[in-house]
Amino acid sequence: MTRRRLSNKIGFQLIYQDETTFGSAVTGKCDTTIRRYCNSIMAHRQQYGLSDVVAHSRELLAATMTPGGLADLYERPGVLREDWLYPDTKAVQPVALQIERNIGERVVILELSPHLLSDLALYLGEWQQGSAAPTTSIARELWNILNDYGALVEATLPEPSVLGHATFVGHSTLRLCDGKSSILFDPFLLPKSEVYPPNYQPLSLEELGQPHAVFITHSHPDHFDLGTLLRIGADTPIFVPEVQRESVLAIDMALRLRQLGFNNVHTLCWFNERQIGGMRVIALPFYGEQPSVGEVLHPEIRNQGNTYLVEYDHHRVALTTDSGSDCLGNVKGLADTAKDHYGSIDTLFGGYRGFGLYPIQYLFSSVARYLPFVPEKIWQVRQKMMCDADDVIDVAEIWNAKRIVPYSDGGAPWFWQRGLGPCLDGSQAHIMAVDPTPEYVCQVANQRSGTRKDGAIASPVSICLLRPGDSLIFAEEADKLIVENQSWPYDNFSASQNTKF
Repeated sequence: MTRRRLSNKIGFQLIYQDETTFGSAVTGKCDTTIRRYCNSIMAHRQQYGLSDVVAHSRELLAATMTPGGLADLYERPGVLREDWLYPDTKAVQPVALQIERNIGERVVILELSPHLLSDLALYLGEWQQGSAAPTTSIARELWNILNDYGALVEATLPEPSVLGHATFVGHSTLRLCDGKSSILFDPFLLPKSEVYPPNYQPLSLEELGQPHAVFITHSHPDHFDLGTLLRIGADTPIFVPEVQRESVLAIDMALRLRQLGFNNVHTLCWFNERQIGGMRVIALPFYGEQPSVGEVLHPEIRNQGNTYLVEYDHHRVALTTDSGSDCLGNVKGLADTAKDHYGSIDTLFGGYRGFGLYPIQYLFSSVARYLPFVPEKIWQVRQKMMCDADDVIDVAEIWNAKRIVPYSDGGAPWFWQRGLGPCLDGSQAHIMAVDPTPEYVCQVANQRSGTRKDGAIASPVSICLLRPGDSLIFAEEADKLIVENQSWPYDNFSASQNTKF
């Protein structure tokens, strides 16, 4: 009997029907609603530019606080409507699967019956590993469509790549391995494609190997990607932050996974621990990437998430992803607390952005939904929700880390062609204030302090530049590691600088 498996040149995306009043974070309809209410501001930008929008943000936002505008979201000044804050989860349901290959190429959208949806993770997880054609009619229909589109190929699976203790897959996706068990954090795997250099392609699940567990930091789509998770299968343990009630700022990830047939889903509160093989994983607080860094309307509504500390092979590795500051705390304080409680770390995978925005700029970002939560008195105050290069170095110094790996900011063409992170092949200009390069973190670290007499003084923490596909191998000496580099095809980075530390 012929066996086939899912192609690594195909990507999946769930399509949801959203019948909520104002829109859900699951579909992004909530952002569309905000932009519609602020059409006058969008038009102002077209005519006068973004700088003028920011300069006149107080007047422009005040003009939207009328019926038919942003005022529709408020019960009264400073109090948002319940149905905006908590969209009805039953009014947001998965209805179709989008199948695509190559950016901009034709996609197939397959409507999904409730019976197929409830076992979708089971089917796609089995087919990822290789399977004969299913005998049930409902699964056979999906199989035939995938086969006709070229999404199924011969079932021979390549051997998993020999990877190190920590492999930077790209953006916020990290694979940790103790030699026997492996964990994927924020898996966001994109299809291989002819549009990328032939010698530099995204890592596939086949190359990474089936993980023994998955951990998610938060529910933004570049961290919680159902298209990737469906390939991993229904039985793999998936650990997600606890979201007691789905809100416009936080998807109930456990609920959305179980809708698709995932049957080994667990929620983690801050300071919960799990043991995966020889790896101890500790969920730590996620501060930052909220609507403001301080006072906020409805502080009980958050972009809920976890950061993680992992202990294995006598090393401690921390992942802080999109962390920063908010009204509950900040990642620098977290580093101080975690160091006192758990000890110093060896490697910090630290998110870095230049993501300081005036609240009115949320309209032109992926988080327009943040705008209604910003108190009027800070409409013209810039909000730096995530760490910049200096901040992430501060975090590492506080945590007494030996090294930082800058991450959570794209890193390869399959990310920057989707608008994630700086373009590093020289084909597009980028603004350092928004998308600093990983090299910029090195520059900042090399000029942390100084005097007229002595010149620049570098941080005691080293910066380890990794490109997607690169791995760290912990050497026997506790203060050393080896970096295995992939064939980075662009001239602005020399792999030879990262051989040993």
